[in-house]
Amino acid sequence: MTAVEMLRQLMEAQVQAHLALGAAIEELALWAENNGGGHSARNARDALDSLDASSARIGRCLEMVGKEAAG
Repeated sequence: MTAVEMLRQLMEAQVQAHLALGAAIEELALWAENNGGGHSARNARDALDSLDASSARIGRCLEMVGKEAAG
């Protein structure tokens, strides 16, 4: 396995971890909203925004790594 392929696999694993964290944080935000924790829910949604931005960056990097591996 080349270093580029290993990097691509690591980045894909990171995206999967981001998706799992996002799902868990979303559930916590919903629970907080339903139990009077509006401030906590907003904090959780801010964390989700950060995860989304990070996932988008990782996705762009994966595209570049894929092109590098192909070219």
